[in-house]
Amino acid sequence: MSAVPDPAPSPRCIALPTGQLTVSVEHARWSLDALCDFAARENPKRGYLVVSRVLGRHLPAQPSVMRRSVHDLASAIPADLPGPVLVVGLAETAICLGQMLHEEWRRRTGREDAGFIHSTRQRVDAPLLCRFEEPHSHASAHLIYRPQSDALAHPRSLVIVDDEISTGTTVRNLSAALVAEWPQVERIVVATLTDWTACTDRWSAMPRPTDVVSLLRGRLDWTAADHRADPAFEARAGSLGTMAAHVNHGRLGRQDSPDTLPVEPLPGGTGPLRIIGTGEFTYLPFRFAERLEAAGRDVVVQATSRSPARIGGAMATRLCFGDNYDTGVANYLYNADPADGRANWICHETPIASVDPALISALDASVLGWR
Repeated sequence: MSAVPDPAPSPRCIALPTGQLTVSVEHARWSLDALCDFAARENPKRGYLVVSRVLGRHLPAQPSVMRRSVHDLASAIPADLPGPVLVVGLAETAICLGQMLHEEWRRRTGREDAGFIHSTRQRVDAPLLCRFEEPHSHASAHLIYRPQSDALAHPRSLVIVDDEISTGTTVRNLSAALVAEWPQVERIVVATLTDWTACTDRWSAMPRPTDVVSLLRGRLDWTAADHRADPAFEARAGSLGTMAAHVNHGRLGRQDSPDTLPVEPLPGGTGPLRIIGTGEFTYLPFRFAERLEAAGRDVVVQATSRSPARIGGAMATRLCFGDNYDTGVANYLYNADPADGRANWICHETPIASVDPALISALDASVLGWR
């Protein structure tokens, strides 16, 4: 069932190995505990991580709960945005979220002049539109490719989607890069599950009039501890990949929603399932899990990540393995306990041999490829 809104709980102090986080909620349509938890990052730039409960990334999430959260978020986006409208999801965490939001907003408004594109850390054979930086990230560089469709080439409104906004710097960087390429943009909406910019003027520097919509709005106050960061962190965390073969699931823009789902009989019996997306490939695994849940299966969604977090807080378990995008960057899967009785299906858009056998073995998983 949906979370009961919690409009103004008392500030909460969270002790992490990397410091102390004080969480204050100003307004919430979903409660803090329904939306997120917190963990320590292995990152000298920022020592904490907001861990979403409804994203299907670091914590297992039911597809129906994911869908309900996005439905509620989409309802807050104005229906009368000047068109065409382009929804932009930020890699890697907001790719599935952005595609779902595009779906829900179009369904709610009946608008046919809306498209979707997402940033990426993968090089593909296509014209680049712009590059921007996510300064606090483990992998700061993002690429956005020029949309293939002429219908998406001249947006007048942008809906920029991220799972959480801490300072707004990344969104401002992206907005400036996009408006420089598309000066005809008139309006921007920032859509996020949790907005931590309350009591700030972080949005005054946006290049166009901007609305911010979220399921929770509050503030994070961080006091860093004196902890030792991994000296090799910067050298290994930020690499871009190169995809020799590429199917446009969203990197080159889409007006429709990709719907290529497996139809053949699949392994795993009839017991509980875990569907695992890999890196930037998360939307189609979610849709697959959603279809299985609608058919009565007990299924949760998770995804691998480049984000290096410490065990503790929201992170109960961690698997480390090679990146299937062949960047040489370590990848992780959190809170996927092989002893929980779920059959595991790993979904990927890369060649079959790219999925690390160590991950397959650790989960006794089956592998499903989309090409």
